[in-house]
Amino acid sequence: MLPRFICLPILTLVLCQAVHAKFPDDPKACKYGDAACMVKFMNNLIKEKGIQGDDDLNLLKLDPFPVAKMNIKQGGDSPVNIDLTFTNNDIIGLSNLKFKKAKGFGKDLAKKHELLFHAPSLRLEGPYDIKGQVLVLPISGSGKSNITLVKPDFIASFVGKPVVKDGQTYMEATNFKLNTKAERLWYFFGNLFNGDKALGDNMNAFLNDNWHAIFLECQESVQAAFSEVFQNIITTVFSKYPYEKFFSD
Repeated sequence: MLPRFICLPILTLVLCQAVHAKFPDDPKACKYGDAACMVKFMNNLIKEKGIQGDDDLNLLKLDPFPVAKMNIKQGGDSPVNIDLTFTNNDIIGLSNLKFKKAKGFGKDLAKKHELLFHAPSLRLEGPYDIKGQVLVLPISGSGKSNITLVKPDFIASFVGKPVVKDGQTYMEATNFKLNTKAERLWYFFGNLFNGDKALGDNMNAFLNDNWHAIFLECQESVQAAFSEVFQNIITTVFSKYPYEKFFSD
Protein backbone atom coordinates (compact mmCIF):
# COMPACT_ATOMS: atom_id res chain seq x y z
CA MET A 1 0.00 0.00 0.00
CA LEU A 2 2.94 2.22 -0.40
CA PRO A 3 4.15 4.54 -2.99
CA ARG A 4 6.86 3.67 -5.19
CA PHE A 5 6.19 6.56 -7.15
CA ILE A 6 7.00 9.41 -7.76
CA CYS A 7 8.34 11.04 -10.32
CA LEU A 8 8.98 11.19 -13.90
CA PRO A 9 7.17 14.47 -13.95
CA ILE A 10 10.28 15.88 -12.34
CA LEU A 11 12.16 15.59 -15.63
CA THR A 12 9.54 17.71 -17.26
CA LEU A 13 9.40 20.23 -14.42
CA VAL A 14 13.16 20.60 -14.37
CA LEU A 15 13.59 21.05 -18.10
CA CYS A 16 10.94 23.74 -18.11
CA GLN A 17 12.13 25.59 -15.02
CA ALA A 18 15.47 26.35 -16.62
CA VAL A 19 14.10 28.85 -19.04
CA HIS A 20 11.54 30.89 -17.12
CA ALA A 21 9.04 33.03 -19.00
CA LYS A 22 11.23 33.46 -22.11
CA PHE A 23 11.02 29.77 -22.95
CA PRO A 24 11.19 28.43 -25.64
CA ASP A 25 13.43 31.12 -27.23
CA ASP A 26 16.38 30.94 -24.80
CA PRO A 27 19.34 28.64 -25.54
CA LYS A 28 18.69 25.14 -24.19
CA ALA A 29 21.10 23.45 -21.81
CA CYS A 30 21.42 20.08 -23.56
CA LYS A 31 21.43 18.56 -27.02
CA TYR A 32 19.12 15.72 -28.01
CA GLY A 33 20.05 12.47 -26.29
CA ASP A 34 22.96 13.91 -24.27
CA ALA A 35 22.33 11.82 -21.15
CA ALA A 36 25.28 13.06 -19.08
CA CYS A 37 24.34 16.68 -19.72
CA MET A 38 20.71 16.07 -18.83
CA VAL A 39 21.56 14.36 -15.53
CA LYS A 40 23.88 17.20 -14.50
CA PHE A 41 21.39 19.83 -15.64
CA MET A 42 18.43 18.32 -13.78
CA ASN A 43 20.39 17.80 -10.56
CA ASN A 44 21.60 21.41 -10.57
CA LEU A 45 18.12 22.76 -11.18
CA ILE A 46 16.51 20.66 -8.47
CA LYS A 47 19.15 21.82 -6.01
CA GLU A 48 18.60 25.48 -6.90
CA LYS A 49 14.84 25.55 -7.50
CA GLY A 50 13.44 22.40 -5.97
CA ILE A 51 11.13 24.23 -3.58
CA GLN A 52 10.00 26.85 -6.10
CA GLY A 53 7.20 26.89 -8.61
CA ASP A 54 6.71 28.76 -11.87
CA ASP A 55 3.26 30.20 -12.60
CA ASP A 56 4.29 31.20 -16.12
CA LEU A 57 4.87 27.54 -16.98
CA ASN A 58 1.95 26.21 -14.91
CA LEU A 59 4.32 24.28 -12.63
CA LEU A 60 3.60 23.41 -9.02
CA LYS A 61 6.38 23.67 -6.48
CA LEU A 62 8.14 20.36 -5.90
CA ASP A 63 8.12 20.37 -2.11
CA PRO A 64 5.50 19.68 -0.97
CA PHE A 65 3.98 18.20 -4.11
CA PRO A 66 0.15 18.05 -3.87
CA VAL A 67 -1.84 14.92 -4.69
CA ALA A 68 -5.58 15.66 -4.82
CA LYS A 69 -6.75 12.05 -4.79
CA MET A 70 -5.27 8.59 -5.15
CA ASN A 71 -7.01 5.23 -4.83
CA ILE A 72 -5.33 1.85 -4.34
CA LYS A 73 -7.43 -1.26 -4.65
CA GLN A 74 -5.89 -4.64 -3.99
CA GLY A 75 -8.03 -7.75 -4.07
CA GLY A 76 -8.43 -11.18 -5.57
CA ASP A 77 -6.48 -13.98 -3.95
CA SER A 78 -3.88 -11.65 -2.45
CA PRO A 79 -3.36 -11.81 1.33
CA VAL A 80 -3.52 -8.00 1.21
CA ASN A 81 -7.10 -7.11 0.22
CA ILE A 82 -7.74 -3.39 0.68
CA ASP A 83 -9.51 -0.33 -0.66
CA LEU A 84 -7.29 2.63 0.29
CA THR A 85 -7.94 6.24 -0.68
CA PHE A 86 -5.67 9.24 -0.09
CA THR A 87 -7.27 12.69 -0.40
CA ASN A 88 -5.47 16.05 -0.46
CA ASN A 89 -2.11 14.51 0.42
CA ASP A 90 1.40 15.91 -0.01
CA ILE A 91 4.52 14.18 -1.26
CA ILE A 92 7.51 15.54 0.63
CA GLY A 93 11.15 15.10 -0.38
CA LEU A 94 11.12 15.61 -4.15
CA SER A 95 13.48 18.57 -3.87
CA ASN A 96 16.17 16.14 -2.65
CA LEU A 97 16.01 13.86 -5.68
CA LYS A 98 19.30 12.89 -7.32
CA PHE A 99 19.26 11.71 -10.92
CA LYS A 100 21.74 8.99 -11.85
CA LYS A 101 21.04 8.09 -15.47
CA ALA A 102 18.88 9.13 -18.40
CA LYS A 103 18.09 7.34 -21.64
CA GLY A 104 16.23 8.42 -24.75
CA PHE A 105 15.06 12.01 -25.30
CA GLY A 106 16.51 12.05 -28.82
CA LYS A 107 15.08 13.65 -31.93
CA ASP A 108 12.79 10.68 -32.43
CA LEU A 109 10.43 11.20 -29.51
CA ALA A 110 8.39 8.07 -30.30
CA LYS A 111 10.76 5.81 -28.41
CA LYS A 112 11.29 4.68 -24.84
CA HIS A 113 12.53 7.33 -22.41
CA GLU A 114 13.97 6.29 -19.05
CA LEU A 115 15.22 7.90 -15.85
CA LEU A 116 17.03 6.43 -12.85
CA PHE A 117 16.96 8.49 -9.66
CA HIS A 118 17.33 8.27 -5.88
CA ALA A 119 16.05 10.12 -2.81
CA PRO A 120 17.19 10.07 0.83
CA SER A 121 13.51 9.69 1.75
CA LEU A 122 10.05 10.37 0.35
CA ARG A 123 6.93 10.85 2.42
CA LEU A 124 3.24 10.79 1.56
CA GLU A 125 1.10 12.36 4.24
CA GLY A 126 -2.47 13.55 4.66
CA PRO A 127 -6.04 12.23 5.01
CA TYR A 128 -6.78 8.60 4.20
CA ASP A 129 -9.63 6.10 4.30
CA ILE A 130 -9.07 2.34 4.35
CA LYS A 131 -11.01 -0.88 4.68
CA GLY A 132 -10.15 -4.50 4.04
CA GLN A 133 -7.64 -7.05 5.28
CA VAL A 134 -3.85 -7.07 5.59
CA LEU A 135 -2.32 -10.55 5.72
CA VAL A 136 -4.40 -12.19 8.48
CA LEU A 137 -5.86 -9.08 10.09
CA PRO A 138 -8.86 -6.88 9.21
CA ILE A 139 -8.18 -3.15 8.90
CA SER A 140 -10.46 -0.10 8.79
CA GLY A 141 -10.21 3.57 9.59
CA SER A 142 -10.02 7.14 8.37
CA GLY A 143 -7.82 9.98 9.55
CA LYS A 144 -4.27 11.17 8.87
CA SER A 145 -1.56 8.90 7.50
CA ASN A 146 2.18 9.11 6.99
CA ILE A 147 3.97 6.69 4.68
CA THR A 148 7.74 7.06 4.33
CA LEU A 149 10.16 5.38 1.95
CA VAL A 150 13.76 5.34 3.20
CA LYS A 151 16.48 5.64 0.53
CA PRO A 152 14.30 4.65 -2.41
CA ASP A 153 15.71 4.04 -5.89
CA PHE A 154 13.46 4.52 -8.91
CA ILE A 155 13.36 3.56 -12.56
CA ALA A 156 10.76 5.50 -14.51
CA SER A 157 9.99 5.00 -18.19
CA PHE A 158 7.47 6.00 -20.82
CA VAL A 159 7.04 5.94 -24.59
CA GLY A 160 6.56 9.19 -26.44
CA LYS A 161 3.54 9.57 -28.71
CA PRO A 162 3.76 12.31 -31.38
CA VAL A 163 0.78 14.67 -31.39
CA VAL A 164 0.61 17.22 -34.23
CA LYS A 165 -1.03 20.56 -33.47
CA ASP A 166 -0.89 23.59 -35.76
CA GLY A 167 1.79 21.91 -37.83
CA GLN A 168 4.13 21.27 -34.89
CA THR A 169 4.84 18.03 -33.01
CA TYR A 170 4.20 17.69 -29.29
CA MET A 171 4.88 14.68 -27.10
CA GLU A 172 2.28 12.74 -25.13
CA ALA A 173 3.60 10.30 -22.51
CA THR A 174 2.21 6.78 -22.91
CA ASN A 175 2.91 3.36 -21.38
CA PHE A 176 4.24 4.95 -18.21
CA LYS A 177 5.93 2.53 -15.82
CA LEU A 178 7.57 3.06 -12.44
CA ASN A 179 9.64 0.60 -10.44
CA THR A 180 11.32 1.11 -7.10
CA LYS A 181 13.07 -0.51 -4.20
CA ALA A 182 13.58 0.99 -0.77
CA GLU A 183 15.87 0.27 2.15
CA ARG A 184 12.93 0.56 4.56
CA LEU A 185 9.32 1.62 4.61
CA TRP A 186 7.37 3.09 7.53
CA TYR A 187 3.59 3.21 7.89
CA PHE A 188 1.41 5.21 10.24
CA PHE A 189 -2.39 5.35 10.05
CA GLY A 190 -4.10 7.47 12.66
CA ASN A 191 -7.59 6.83 14.00
CA LEU A 192 -7.78 3.18 12.96
CA PHE A 193 -10.78 1.15 14.18
CA ASN A 194 -12.83 4.25 15.07
CA GLY A 195 -10.07 5.62 17.28
CA ASP A 196 -9.42 2.48 19.36
CA LYS A 197 -5.85 3.29 20.44
CA ALA A 198 -4.85 -0.24 21.44
CA LEU A 199 -6.07 -1.79 18.19
CA GLY A 200 -4.61 1.07 16.16
CA ASP A 201 -1.18 0.85 17.80
CA ASN A 202 -1.10 -2.91 17.30
CA MET A 203 -2.04 -2.62 13.64
CA ASN A 204 0.59 0.05 12.95
CA ALA A 205 3.21 -2.13 14.66
CA PHE A 206 2.07 -5.11 12.60
CA LEU A 207 2.30 -3.12 9.36
CA ASN A 208 5.83 -1.95 10.14
CA ASP A 209 7.00 -5.39 11.26
CA ASN A 210 5.74 -6.85 7.97
CA TRP A 211 6.46 -3.86 5.70
CA HIS A 212 8.37 -5.81 3.06
CA ALA A 213 5.76 -8.53 2.54
CA ILE A 214 2.97 -5.93 2.37
CA PHE A 215 4.93 -3.82 -0.08
CA LEU A 216 5.51 -6.75 -2.42
CA GLU A 217 1.84 -7.76 -2.34
CA CYS A 218 0.67 -4.23 -3.20
CA GLN A 219 3.37 -3.50 -5.76
CA GLU A 220 1.27 -3.71 -8.93
CA SER A 221 -1.71 -1.84 -7.46
CA VAL A 222 0.47 1.00 -6.20
CA GLN A 223 2.32 1.24 -9.49
CA ALA A 224 -0.95 1.53 -11.40
CA ALA A 225 -2.25 4.28 -9.09
CA PHE A 226 0.87 6.42 -9.27
CA SER A 227 1.40 5.78 -12.97
CA GLU A 228 -1.99 7.29 -13.78
CA VAL A 229 -1.33 10.39 -11.68
CA PHE A 230 2.10 11.17 -13.10
CA GLN A 231 1.43 10.17 -16.67
CA ASN A 232 -1.22 12.90 -16.77
CA ILE A 233 1.22 15.43 -15.31
CA ILE A 234 3.92 14.62 -17.87
CA THR A 235 1.56 14.81 -20.80
CA THR A 236 0.19 18.16 -19.60
CA VAL A 237 3.63 19.74 -19.26
CA PHE A 238 4.98 18.43 -22.56
CA SER A 239 1.87 19.74 -24.27
CA LYS A 240 2.98 23.28 -23.38
CA TYR A 241 5.52 23.54 -26.21
CA PRO A 242 6.57 21.51 -29.27
CA TYR A 243 8.99 18.73 -28.35
CA GLU A 244 11.90 20.28 -30.28
CA LYS A 245 11.71 23.41 -28.14
CA PHE A 246 12.95 21.51 -25.08
CA PHE A 247 16.40 20.85 -26.60
CA SER A 248 19.19 22.45 -28.58
CA ASP A 249 20.21 20.95 -31.92
